[in-house]
Amino acid sequence: MTIQLSFRIAFVIYTIALLTATHWPGLAIKGPISRTDLVIHVGAFGLWTLLLGMTGWVRSKCCVRRSALLVGLIGIAFGCFDELTQPMFDRVFDWLDLAADMTGAILASLVLFVFWYFKNGGRCTIDPESNPASNPESVAQTDPDTRS
Repeated sequence: MTIQLSFRIAFVIYTIALLTATHWPGLAIKGPISRTDLVIHVGAFGLWTLLLGMTGWVRSKCCVRRSALLVGLIGIAFGCFDELTQPMFDRVFDWLDLAADMTGAILASLVLFVFWYFKNGGRCTIDPESNPASNPESVAQTDPDTRS
């Protein structure tokens, strides 16, 4: 099993668990600070966005900035979807929860950008020549003289 497949499986399981937790009627979280749930929202939707980024499902083949932006926007959209659908399950739409969801998605996309930037050798643009996975032609072409 590849690492990317592991992230994909974890992402699907985590998405189901997150949607269940945020839509469970009457679920209340108490903690040591007022509105502990906001901290949990930042972490939960940040983790969701990180897992999405690591699945490889949303990736620009030319620019790490675009990849991070796309993942962040999808994370924000997922947070909006989550909050907007909660009233259907006897939950309450909360603007502060939505802001916390969006904050988590934005922070995670920034982390992904930094990770991908340094993984890409400090470049924002992805060179297809140096990344065989993004250029199928380079994988298919082999020099017969170099084979043993």
